Amino acid sequence: MREIKFRAWIKNENEEKMVYGKDATSSAHFTDSFKYRKNEVVLMQYTGYKDRNEREVYEGDIYAMEEYRHEEKTVTYWTVVWDEKEYGFSLVANIEKSYRGEKYREDVYLPLRLIDGDRMKYAGNIYENPELMEG
Repeated sequence: MREIKFRAWIKNENEEKMVYGKDATSSAHFTDSFKYRKNEVVLMQYTGYKDRNEREVYEGDIYAMEEYRHEEKTVTYWTVVWDEKEYGFSLVANIEKSYRGEKYREDVYLPLRLIDGDRMKYAGNIYENPELMEG
């Protein structure tokens, strides 16, 4: 059975930080006894999965995949998301494609298990490393 746990991104006028474990869930109670308001905390669930380096994988994590296309190195950043169609966690990236000479972008989903391979490496998360998702 998968362990249910969370981490929380906390952002307000005084601080920005990621908290794990009991600190994450207690921050999300949003009562007067805690110092954070509801709109200052974003919860992310543990997927129950660990990558090849035994790092716990959470929603919002970003993995980089290096590929060579036409002898040129490219890096694609994949984000861990809840996939409604698969009823589970998946990786998603917005990939440039072309059809009859016209270029367009499309979200492509991959199974989460692909982070076990040699081609994907942990790169950060969507809150602490938003620059990875630009472009």
